Amino acid sequence: MRKLFAAALLISAITLNSAPAPAQNEAQREFMAGLSLEYSPEAAPDYQKAAGHYERAAAAGSREALLALSRLKGPLAPLWRDGASWRDSLLAASRAGWPEAAFQLAQALEKNEVPREGLTPAQFYLQSAASGYGPAALRLGEMYLSGSGNLNKDESQAALWLTVAAENHEPSAALALGKLYYEKNPATASRWLERSDLPEASYLLGEIYLKDRRFIEAVSAFTFSSDQGYAPAHLSLGLLNLDNEFGRRPNPREALRHLKIAAQADLPEGSYHLAQMYIKGQGTPKDTITGAFWLSRAAAKGHAEAQSEYDKLTYNFTVGQKKRLERMIEEGFSPTMQTTVQ
Repeated sequence: MRKLFAAALLISAITLNSAPAPAQNEAQREFMAGLSLEYSPEAAPDYQKAAGHYERAAAAGSREALLALSRLKGPLAPLWRDGASWRDSLLAASRAGWPEAAFQLAQALEKNEVPREGLTPAQFYLQSAASGYGPAALRLGEMYLSGSGNLNKDESQAALWLTVAAENHEPSAALALGKLYYEKNPATASRWLERSDLPEASYLLGEIYLKDRRFIEAVSAFTFSSDQGYAPAHLSLGLLNLDNEFGRRPNPREALRHLKIAAQADLPEGSYHLAQMYIKGQGTPKDTITGAFWLSRAAAKGHAEAQSEYDKLTYNFTVGQKKRLERMIEEGFSPTMQTTVQ
């Protein structure tokens, strides 16, 4: 990562001016000297001397040197002294026009890693986002969505900055936009969700397809999401494999496989429907004790129907059945949890 950072600074320094003036020549020489000391392949890095060259380069007008100094003075970095020093270095780099430095300063202010002294995270997120820096635009959009960081909740401003972030390839921003429009404008939500490769985005896209009765596309979206370990997608696939509404023959064994994953992830609906499969013997031998166990797990998560059915199911259990069930609940263990379901 440090080598990539240095390469980026080097390219920026070389391409900044095709015909540098004398002062710019001096700034570039000092900056290159700092890089050679920091990343020398023959000798151990000399960060103090490198910083001296960077400071002289910065004084001669090098923006790259300001960014290098802010990096060297950060937490766990070689020249770390205190939060105030790091803040001042980031502030200098952000004032020189580096959106990355403004973003880092905003993060440090938000996490109280540096003294504020009148500075606010929002002003530096805004500075960075206005330059098209995706991570800053994403965070600014999130702050407007929640009304945090001394910003009033404002969905229009949130949508504006999330769009900037999504256009700069931030998948979390595309997901946030999809969720923002999910209820009121599913078509717009779909367009944004399709641009995110996050599992939750694929799951929500599958739900929209399902409402539009686009069954094949829904299954594809749920499968993509479930393959990335997203438990709600397993729940949806489990229920779809029990349903013949779309002209597909039910597949109880496949439903059982998906519902086990959803239940083991403590989704109450997953636990409830898995319990029903054991109680009815769908895709598995009938096992009312295991069914009761999963009803108890669903009820513990607030599933009212599961609690009612649990009471009815266990009312006529024998003493032996009740003891076995109590032991399973106490240990939090069911026979269905013995094997990891892939």
